[in-house]
Amino acid sequence: MTTGDSLPSPDATGKAASRRRNLALFVLGLVSLPSCQAMLLVYGTRIREYFAINAEQFGTLFGSRGLGRIPALLTIGPLLARLGVRRVTELATVGAGVAFLILGVGGTLPAFRVSMPAMGFFLGLSGIAIPAFLISLFPDRKRRIFSLMLVASAAPSILTPLLANELLNWSDGRGDAAFATIFQSPFVICGGALLLGGLLLSLAKLKGSRAELEKPHGIRVSQLLRLRSLAIVLMLSLHAAADTTLYTFLPMFMASQFTRLPLPPATAVAGHGLAYVATRTLLSFWPEGKWHRGILCLAGPLGGTTIILTLWFGPAVSVPILYTLASMMFAAEYPVLVSEVSSESMAEFGSIVAGGMLVSELIGFALLKGTGRLADLTGDFRLALSVAACGFLAFGLIAAVTGLGKRTRAAQHSSS
Repeated sequence: MTTGDSLPSPDATGKAASRRRNLALFVLGLVSLPSCQAMLLVYGTRIREYFAINAEQFGTLFGSRGLGRIPALLTIGPLLARLGVRRVTELATVGAGVAFLILGVGGTLPAFRVSMPAMGFFLGLSGIAIPAFLISLFPDRKRRIFSLMLVASAAPSILTPLLANELLNWSDGRGDAAFATIFQSPFVICGGALLLGGLLLSLAKLKGSRAELEKPHGIRVSQLLRLRSLAIVLMLSLHAAADTTLYTFLPMFMASQFTRLPLPPATAVAGHGLAYVATRTLLSFWPEGKWHRGILCLAGPLGGTTIILTLWFGPAVSVPILYTLASMMFAAEYPVLVSEVSSESMAEFGSIVAGGMLVSELIGFALLKGTGRLADLTGDFRLALSVAACGFLAFGLIAAVTGLGKRTRAAQHSSS
């Protein structure tokens, strides 16, 4: 029903808004499922024993997930341009479900080697398509909806490492069959839920936003090659590579560096998730544009410096606590930086964010493999993890030099 010739009635507008909210909540629920991957980090030492692999092979295995993301990140812009954000989101969700099921049902080292790059590919697609999908639903709340998506993905990672630690304690002394059960079951459950969720998403109807969600988007190469865009790509890559390397190897650092651990390594993984949820929940309510400049210039250097000092001088009990504190700082970088990317075209938005992720996978693979190799040679993770933490310092330096955040602040002042 419409009033006059073209204006929708208040009732129709309210129903369309309700459908958008419900669809967004459903998608945010799907975003939380891949968090079961955090359990693998808690199982890290046991996985190495179970599959008889060393630290470098472990790093290579996890690095292959990043390499799997590379073709996804190379193709996501053209895919969004051709298919639209909704169809790419459906494809990515179903594919991720299949990749999880390969590991969950297979449970062997070959299945592990196949599933990791497959996860990387489809989660790489979804990592761009889903935020573009949500921003298309709420284009005037870009940073807030993106922060909520990051909260949804991080929130379960507070509990999953602690659950994994309890399951690992339960399986200790019960043999390989018990470990296989706790290793495979989460991926069967989450993989099945992702597969079903992707199929249900394809059946959902949202007439009010259908054109925006399914229309093709153009790409202007000149926009992608601007200095501002290239700086954002580099900063995204530094943040992601540093974060992934620290997150992957910090539990092993704790286990190898200290003879007694007042807090288990799982608390560091859980603390990372808690920090991301706390910071990004705050950002989801924060006024658009406020303090962007300060966050971009200071959060990374403060967090990175805290990590380096903790690695070299911190006692065992301080590591998960100070890692959580540092994570609260650099957790703010990513959503604020992404909000600096223009969303006039979702294909351009996807291409710039994908470019940052693409470079981060190359840097991240080198850091993961190099950290594992150096640890095998020296038995010490501190030097390699300190190099990774320097990525956060470089992030703030680039933001300061390039002036990122100033345009947002200027726009905020001009609108007030």
